[in-house]
Amino acid sequence: MPYVITRLCTNDGACVEVCPVACIHTRPGAPQFYIDPDVCIDCEQCEIVCPVDAIFKDVDVPAEHAEAIDINASFFRQNKAVVGPVAFETAWQMVQRAHAYAASVGIAVTAAVVDEAGVPIAVGRMDGAAPRTAELAVSKAYTAAAFHLATADLAAQARQPWLRSLVVAHRGRLLPAAGGLVIFDGITIIGAVGVAGGSATDHDVLCCQAAFSVLETGGH
Repeated sequence: MPYVITRLCTNDGACVEVCPVACIHTRPGAPQFYIDPDVCIDCEQCEIVCPVDAIFKDVDVPAEHAEAIDINASFFRQNKAVVGPVAFETAWQMVQRAHAYAASVGIAVTAAVVDEAGVPIAVGRMDGAAPRTAELAVSKAYTAAAFHLATADLAAQARQPWLRSLVVAHRGRLLPAAGGLVIFDGITIIGAVGVAGGSATDHDVLCCQAAFSVLETGGH
C-alpha cells in the first residue's frame, strides 16, 4: 500500500529527505510533492515527518482528498520516461569492467547486473571467487534496485525495525551492505549492479564504480 500526498502539502520537503527509496518528486511550479506508487515501500517515514499531516496511506486517504490518489499516479505517468532495462550487452560489459578492476587490485569477485525489478541480467564469477559471492552480489544488486539507493547508505540502518521487517518480507533477499549501486535514467530506475568478494568493503564499491564507467563511455 503506497502513501499518497494530498493538496495539504506545503512543499516543505522534509519527506524527500527521509524517503529511503527516493520515490518523492516534484517539478518547478508544481503545487506539491508527489509519491510514486510503483516505488513506495510503505515505510511510513514521510508520514512521520510531514509538518502539516498531508500524507496518508492510499487506503486511509480522507474522502475529501480522494482525488489525491489519481493525482499522485498521474504525475508520474506524465513525467517518468518509458525506458527499458539495461541491455544484456551493456550488462555483460559492466560485469567484465568490474572484473578487470578487481584483477588490477589482486582480488576475485562476482559482479551482477539486474533489471529494475531485481531480476538478474548478467552475472559473472571470477576464477578464485568464493561460490557464495554469486548469491551475495545478486542480493546487493536486488537491494539497490528495490530501494533505489546505494546499499552502502543502508548499512547504517541495518538494525532498524522497519528495515529488518522488509528483509523478512523480501524473504532474505535484501542485503544492506556496501557493494550495490542503482542505475537511473533520469528519475527512472533501469537496473542495478552488485559486487561481492572484495577483501575490504570499499573494494566492492570500487568495482561497482568501475562497472559504471561502461555507461559513461556510451555502453548503455
